Amino acid sequence: MRQHHSTVPATDPSGLATAMAEHEPLVHWVVHRQWLGGLPYDEAVQAGRIGLWRACLGFDPARGHRFSSYAVPIIARAVWRAVAEARSVMRPGTRTVRLTIEPDLEAARDALIASELLRALVAGLPERLRTVMVAHYGLGDGDSQTYRQIARARGVTRQRIQQLELEARLWLADPAVSVRLRRHLEQNTVADYQAYLARRRAWQRARRSRR
Repeated sequence: MRQHHSTVPATDPSGLATAMAEHEPLVHWVVHRQWLGGLPYDEAVQAGRIGLWRACLGFDPARGHRFSSYAVPIIARAVWRAVAEARSVMRPGTRTVRLTIEPDLEAARDALIASELLRALVAGLPERLRTVMVAHYGLGDGDSQTYRQIARARGVTRQRIQQLELEARLWLADPAVSVRLRRHLEQNTVADYQAYLARRRAWQRARRSRR
């Protein structure tokens, strides 16, 4: 994530507008990494912009913080509130019951870190595996695609795309490759390693049986 500094005076409308435009990528960065439930992406972005606006108004550069470090939790909180609003439940004959979900900002921060570590791992995949993972999980600029859509674009079968996705997941789970992510997720025990080896042996047996 690109780091930003800001010296926006809260009483300067033109300065605020400039800061909002400058830091707009922060909103998309948060929304891409946050669980949205059924909230449409555009609505999540709009909620994030409200959070960004609040961050621009409240930021004090004299405290020595980076603007992005200050703004991300505020943007995340605004998006979480919009998600909760979207998940309001209307029961017949009763008033609307609203879910009051308060975000765990510590958990949100950990999720963002895990997401960045995972994206770095995906970037290191061999190209044929990376393109499948990026397309299937929507890690690029586009939406996530089904196995069938990816297979049609690549001129192969749906089953082949599933095989490549499984191979990529095993590569990403390799303890020698994913040690930083495993430590962050606290999945770095002997039992975790043994479970990975069992998965890999099962995959190798299945691959040999297809030959």
